[in-house]
Amino acid sequence: MIQIVPAIIPHTKEQLEEEIKRVKKFAPKVQVDITDGIFVPTKTWPYNGRDVDFFDRLKREEEGWPEWEDVEFEVHLMIKNPEYSILDWIKTGASTIVAHIEATDSFQEVIDLCRENMVSVGVAIKPSTDISLLEPYVHQVDFIQCMGSDMLGKHGVALEEKSVSQIRTLHGLYPEHVIAIDIGVTEETMGELISAGVTKFISGGLILNADNPEEEYETLKSIN
Repeated sequence: MIQIVPAIIPHTKEQLEEEIKRVKKFAPKVQVDITDGIFVPTKTWPYNGRDVDFFDRLKREEEGWPEWEDVEFEVHLMIKNPEYSILDWIKTGASTIVAHIEATDSFQEVIDLCRENMVSVGVAIKPSTDISLLEPYVHQVDFIQCMGSDMLGKHGVALEEKSVSQIRTLHGLYPEHVIAIDIGVTEETMGELISAGVTKFISGGLILNADNPEEEYETLKSIN
């Protein structure tokens, strides 16, 4: 079964609220992309210094994510050494943490912290990364999130063919695993990606920037 998850790259609390409102009526889950300016060049909230008080209230459980009663939140941490701050993100009420295999030498700690706190965990990998790095962890995570490009942290980046090849290889090695794709999801690329083994599609600008986001979401869901 195909799953479509809108992606949000928040720079402010206001933007986060606005974009969640655009998708909450039809999308039961969103993935929030967080960057620190170290693992990738760009900085999002709260690492950009904006609305840090909102993040503090979230992790103290004094406030919830916008529309949290209707929407489930996955947090995609594109940050260096996520094991150092992962508990803060878990405390915000995220249902899933996605972290990058390239961002830490302690990915087992990422998994252990998520499991101890009953939070799902995904491992993300760039297309240029050797997939052998996943081997010690792949049977401990809930899904593998393949990035469609090495250019992380922005919407509108094109799918790279080496990502499709990587997905085919991973699906061949681990056919029972859920494989997600983030970056390069379009109506034109989905057929090839489904054939390669993807069942979970993370889509940002294509949905959020559409004149009718719900129509675009349903169109993507209907592709098989």
